[in-house]
Amino acid sequence: MGEMDIYGDMAEAFAGMKSGLNDETETFLAGEKIYPGDPVFGTLGDSKKCYRAHISSIGITASAALVTGNKVAVTVNGVSLPVIQFINSSQETLRSIVNAINLNDSLSALGISAFMVDGSPLSIYLEGPGITLSATVIVTEGASQATFSSAAYSNTKFVGIARHQEMSFAEGSGFYPEGYAVSVMTHGKIWVPVTDDSTPVDKEAAYVVLSGNDAGKFSDSSGSGKYDCGCYFRSGRIKGDIALVEVRGLK
Repeated sequence: MGEMDIYGDMAEAFAGMKSGLNDETETFLAGEKIYPGDPVFGTLGDSKKCYRAHISSIGITASAALVTGNKVAVTVNGVSLPVIQFINSSQETLRSIVNAINLNDSLSALGISAFMVDGSPLSIYLEGPGITLSATVIVTEGASQATFSSAAYSNTKFVGIARHQEMSFAEGSGFYPEGYAVSVMTHGKIWVPVTDDSTPVDKEAAYVVLSGNDAGKFSDSSGSGKYDCGCYFRSGRIKGDIALVEVRGLK
C-alpha cells in the first residue's frame, strides 16, 4: 500500500520519507529554506543551524572590532553597496551589511546571499550557486579602521538529510522556513531526489550535487561540484525520481 505524499497524491515513497525503524534524528535550525529530502550541512562552531548544499562560499573577516564613526564600503562581484555606517556594535553593523547584500536586486539575480554564523561575530559569509565570488570591504573614518580579509569558506560538513514532517508552511508547499526547527536524519535510510542521469543501484556510493539545476540532488557518480557525503544508495530510482539512501553520519 502506498502513502500520500505532501501534495495529496498516492505514492510508494516521497523525498524526506524515512524507511525502517533503525534511524537517528537530530534537530537543527534552518539557516535558510530547507525542503524534505535536502542534504543539509552544518558549520563548525555553530551546532544549531543547518543549510542546503552550496559550492561557492567565502568568509569575510574583520581584523578587529568596528568602532563608532566607521563607514563601511562593500563591493560584491563588482556590485557596490551603499555605504554602511557603524550601528551600535560590530555584530549589528555586519548584520546591516548582510541585509544590504540580501536585498540587492543585482546580487539576488546572481543568486548570491549572505549570512552570519553564531560564534563568529566579526565575519560575514557569502554563498552563490556555483559562481566565483569576490568581495572587498573598506572601512574609513572613526578612531580606528579594521581591515577585512577574504578567504574560501570550507567550514561546512554534511550532517544528514531533512526528514518529511507534517508541515503546513507556505500554504502546504512543505518546507522548513528559515529559523524553524528541522528534523534531520543523521543515521538511517531515507528517500531523496536523484539527478536525471543517475541510475543508482543498491550499495553504490551517493554524492551530493552542489551547483546548477541539480543542486541538492543525489548522484551515483563523483566529480567536480559533487560532495562525498558518505551515503550509499539502497535502491534504484522509483517514480518521482527518488531513491533510497543510507545516511552514515557527519562527513
